[in-house]
Amino acid sequence: MNTLNHLGNNIAKFRKSSDVTQEQLAEQLNVSVSAVSQWETGKTLPDISAIPVLCHVFNVTADELLGIDREKEEAEIKRINAEANLLLDRAHKAKAEKMLLDAHKRFPNSYELMVSLMFLYYNLSYVDGDGVEEKKKAEKNLHKCIAYAQRILEGCKDEESRDSANQILCLSYDRLGENEKAIEIARRMPTMSVCRESLLTIVSKDRAKLESRQTEIFMLLQGLCMSLDCCNVKFEDGTFAYNPTEEAALAQKIIDLLDVLFEEKDYGFFHDVLMRAHLHIARIVGHHEKDRQKTMLHLEAAADHAEAFLQHKEGKKHTSLFLRGSEYGTFRTSDENNNTAILLEVLKSERFDFVREEERFKALTERLKKTAGQWK
Repeated sequence: MNTLNHLGNNIAKFRKSSDVTQEQLAEQLNVSVSAVSQWETGKTLPDISAIPVLCHVFNVTADELLGIDREKEEAEIKRINAEANLLLDRAHKAKAEKMLLDAHKRFPNSYELMVSLMFLYYNLSYVDGDGVEEKKKAEKNLHKCIAYAQRILEGCKDEESRDSANQILCLSYDRLGENEKAIEIARRMPTMSVCRESLLTIVSKDRAKLESRQTEIFMLLQGLCMSLDCCNVKFEDGTFAYNPTEEAALAQKIIDLLDVLFEEKDYGFFHDVLMRAHLHIARIVGHHEKDRQKTMLHLEAAADHAEAFLQHKEGKKHTSLFLRGSEYGTFRTSDENNNTAILLEVLKSERFDFVREEERFKALTERLKKTAGQWK
């Protein structure tokens, strides 16, 4: 039902239930009887200044008069947002974008939807290729992302949403080359020592304290692996902090670290990290050393972890000592293709041409095809 008919029907309904005639209502609002009739038939809307008077006459709230059910509205927003986030978790971005934009038209003041749209457009700013059109598309999505972040900071009082907006603003400005703005925002953010996870490990009690500590360790480990993976910084003169051999050694440290911590091999989410670490080494060795044995060992290990990650079960519990008893968590991916499909695509690279005709490589390719595809 459109807004005109909805409000008009409510005015007629509440007028009758209040035992007020159109003439009496017109007199109280200092309008014509024809104006009241047109409201009720959905031909026109009353002036906004009439809304408080109508509420007083009918003894109803503005939400009731306008047909807004706050609890129902909030529940609907949460349902849509949850459904869209499930799509985003598996990188079905186009479907999620349409769902969120349609919902935002219905609920334009929902900060919960704005946060999801902000993250969506930040993720959409990572486009394939680095041509002129791709750069324009990336910048357009970053500006959309910034617009939502600014709206959140202007009106939203939820601290977590505001922190997320500041985070995305910082990253977006940096990617747009506005580094000073990014640094200014970054310096305003709290240090690691005063974040939620760190404080909860101090103030929580009994089993909640253990759970908080495990959450903190998990997030620190995730961040450490990411930092090690992105450690090879490119300097302004075009040189890198580490040569290819050292870069491969850093990837090996990720593998060694996770092998020590997960003595039960219950890697869970970190199967994905291990797949990428082994693949990183295989790429470097394949390109610079042409070592067939070493390249195949790391490609096969990457495949093992890719396949294991497809079996990720969120409710399963870790058995390794440091995370013992904690459940495998949820995960979000930036690619619609699953891990074996990603690996299969990487194997097409010319840097693996020197092993392409080997039986082990052919067998690995056929093995990956059995599970390659898109996330459900």
